[in-house]
Parts: sequence; structure tokens; C-alpha cells
Amino acid sequence: MLGPNLLMWAAAVIAAVWKFSQLIRLPHDRGLRVVTLCTVLVAVALSAQLAVSIPGLAGMFPGHSPKLLQNVLLTFFFALLIVLLRSTLLPNVAVWRSYAEIALASLASFGLMLAFAATSVEWRGASYPDTSQHPGVLAFYLIGNLYLSYATARGAWLCRTSARQTYSGARQSLTVAALGLTACLLGTHLPRVLSTTGRLLLGTDPVPGTAHWTPPLLAIGISVFFLGIGYPGLRTGITTTRLWITMRRQHRQLRPLWAALHQHFPTIALFTPPPPRREAWQLRHMRLRYYRRIIECRDGLVCLSPYLPEPIHPDHTPAHQAQLIHTALTNTTPTHTTPPSIIAAPATTDTHADTHQLLTLAHEYTQLTNPHTTNTTTP
Repeated sequence: MLGPNLLMWAAAVIAAVWKFSQLIRLPHDRGLRVVTLCTVLVAVALSAQLAVSIPGLAGMFPGHSPKLLQNVLLTFFFALLIVLLRSTLLPNVAVWRSYAEIALASLASFGLMLAFAATSVEWRGASYPDTSQHPGVLAFYLIGNLYLSYATARGAWLCRTSARQTYSGARQSLTVAALGLTACLLGTHLPRVLSTTGRLLLGTDPVPGTAHWTPPLLAIGISVFFLGIGYPGLRTGITTTRLWITMRRQHRQLRPLWAALHQHFPTIALFTPPPPRREAWQLRHMRLRYYRRIIECRDGLVCLSPYLPEPIHPDHTPAHQAQLIHTALTNTTPTHTTPPSIIAAPATTDTHADTHQLLTLAHEYTQLTNPHTTNTTTP
């Protein structure tokens, strides 16, 4: 179990760091503060679970306290989740209802601490499959699963209701999250409540085998829940990454043409350009640097237009225009007095058409000046 626990812990820590970075940029976003606190609670709870899983590390904590810490933090995670969902669904709801959720989580946490303290030392921190018939351990898991039954039921209802009232991309995400919470409720927490209640009060297990078949259902429910919650961010991250890769590739494709134009017309640079080696390692502000290079290339082509050996005609291919540019860069005086030609003129006024023509011209110019360079043809 150490491998899955380590993977979940790493994912939770990464999510917490990511949300912290967002919170630094938007410190007054109340919803983001709640989400960040939720991710931190999960990260700390999974850290406690990981501490129990690592051999030799659990003995460093007094009385198997990580197990108690994990369950207490999870109660507050669900309380904050309910508060966040309710504030999104009902923004004008009374504030005292949010405090009521926190108070209920505090009451459940107090019950967990009492049950933990009343359990003998050798049974503290026992996992659910090892509960057996010990009253203290049964009470501990009864309180925890009773609250989680309420929290998952309430959270599933809020997620489903919010999904019905939204028409954005979050609708599918909230629906999947509701299914995950429902699976946790019906597949794990509710059967465990019935099982621990029967064993604690009646001495018999009305729902046999919960120690064996509920953990897989809990893992499935949690996975589905976090898949629903994380899907919009994951989708945005994938789209942003693909866009960044495309812009970086095209930014590099424009460099030979830009460098030639900048050498003859240094004033086209909006800012002092970095050396090529330093530019290769610049990863931030890719969108800004990409569009700045396009603008600078266009300005350079306008400055170069009077030096062309012949005017540009619509039937000139990009390869022919690249040859004219290469010839014009060797001239020191204008060659004609006609109005400047539009080099690499786009077929339409669309921005993508303009960028496509410029990238095609840059590709042909690179092939002309350095035939041994392998470049990907611009789509």
C-alpha cells in the first residue's frame, strides 16, 4: 500500500502548491482561499496516512496519532467542501449555516478524539479491517463513518444540484464528482455505519465482510470524485500546455527571419532581445514573446519593402518572396520609388492567416539561407 499512498500524497502536495501559487496572485478570492485550504487539509491528512504506512516512521509519533490526525482533517475537508458548494449554489444563504457545518465537523472531531483516547494503546490507530470487536475502535470508526455518510450525501446533493443549474463546462465535472461521492456513501460509509453499529450494540455484524469489499469501492469513489473535481483544471492545463508548445515551436521558427531583419533594422525590437542561448531557456511569458516576435517581423518587413529588387505580386510564391528578401538584405539604398509592397500578405484579415503566411515565409527563408537545416513545414 506504500506505492499508492505515496502517489496520492505527491498529487495532493502538488495540488496544494499549485493552489498556493494561484492564491498569491489572487489573495482576495474567497472561493480560492477555501479551495486552497481544502487541498492543504488533504495533503496533511495524506501525509499522516503516509507516516503510518512507512515502516519505522509510525513509531515516532505518540500513540499512533497520525490515524487520528488523518480522520480529523478529513472531517474539516468535507465541511469546507460543503461550505464552498453551498456558497456557489446559494450565494445569499445565511452565514450561520456555514458556521453550522464547521461546528458539526468540530463535534465529529471531538467525538473521534474521545473514542481515540478511550481506546487502549495497543488498539489505537488500528485500520478498519483490524477493528474486530474492540469497543473503542468500533466507536472511532462509527463516529467517523457516520459523519462521512452525512458529508458525502450532502456533498453529492449539492454537486448534482449545482450541475443542474449551470450550463458551463463545470456541469459534467460536478456530475462526475456527485457520482463519486454517492459511490463513497453507498459503497463504503453507510455499510460501515451499519456494521460498526451492529457489532457495537448487538454484538453481531449485520453487514458481513465490510472490511474486505468496502476499501476497493472507497478507492473507486474517491478516484471518481477527484476526477470530476480535477477535470476542468486538467483540461485547461492540457490545452494551455499544447498552446505553449505550439507558440514556442513557431517562435523558434521565426527566429532566422527575425534575426536577419533585426540585424539591418535594430529599431524594430520592442525590447532589448536576449542572446540566443538565453532565449532558448526562457520558459515564461511565451504568449507575450510570441506575439512580440510576430509584430517585430512585420515591422521589419515593412522597413525592408523599399529595398526589394522588384515589387511583390500576389502570384509570387513564398519561396520567391524569400529570395527577394535575401537579396534586399544586401542592398543599402532603396531600389524603387513605388509604394512599399506587402510581403507575405495574408489571404484574409484573420490573425491565423497572417501568422500562417509569416511562418511559411520564415520557413522558406531558413531553407534558403541554411539548406541543411531541417524545419517542420508550417501547417
